[in-house]
Amino acid sequence: MPARSPEAEAQDKVRATLYDVMAFAAEWFQGRLAAGSGRSAREYLTGRGLTDDTIREFRLGCAPNNRSALKEALLARKFSKQQLVDAGLVISPEDGGDTFDRFRNRIMFPITEPRGRVVAFGGRALDDAPAKYLNSPETSLFHKGRLLYNLTRARASVRDEGSVIVAEGYMDVIALHQAGFANAVAPLGTAVTEEQLDLLWRLAPEPIMCFDGDKAGFN
Repeated sequence: MPARSPEAEAQDKVRATLYDVMAFAAEWFQGRLAAGSGRSAREYLTGRGLTDDTIREFRLGCAPNNRSALKEALLARKFSKQQLVDAGLVISPEDGGDTFDRFRNRIMFPITEPRGRVVAFGGRALDDAPAKYLNSPETSLFHKGRLLYNLTRARASVRDEGSVIVAEGYMDVIALHQAGFANAVAPLGTAVTEEQLDLLWRLAPEPIMCFDGDKAGFN
């Protein structure tokens, strides 16, 4: 085996720490959903027919309507501001102003990599925000064109069923799972990429595509 370079080892250490940041953030969002500030988010999820068991299984959470609540919680755990920026959880303004939480007043959907570690989030707005859904930016952990939502959980069912269902979004996948279709996955807010298609064809010979009949679905 070739010797690893010091640069590669340093990058591995950075990524390992960012996994810790994302794991804490996922737990923190779950706690906010269960708290009083998560009432509107809970009402939305139950209104969509999700059970408490499903909400727990998918580790759904809530980002409060606050510019710095998550940042303060993470800093209190001794993570650095730069780590929060590198993880995509806070935004550092170009004008040099103070950093602030990327996700506010949103239902939070953790996105995991093949080993089940949280690498990103999708957030569904609870108000009239310009972007109904907001995803984490590309980071050293997260490359949205290479991952599929729910693949870690769905893999065993895909193997047993011999098929994979590709839905359009997070809620579609969760509703399908709750209805007994545990072999459902979704792209991450973009058109299906070549890398995702390659992954799907390795999972099943004929992926079942279940997209909305609008322009986004056809694209």
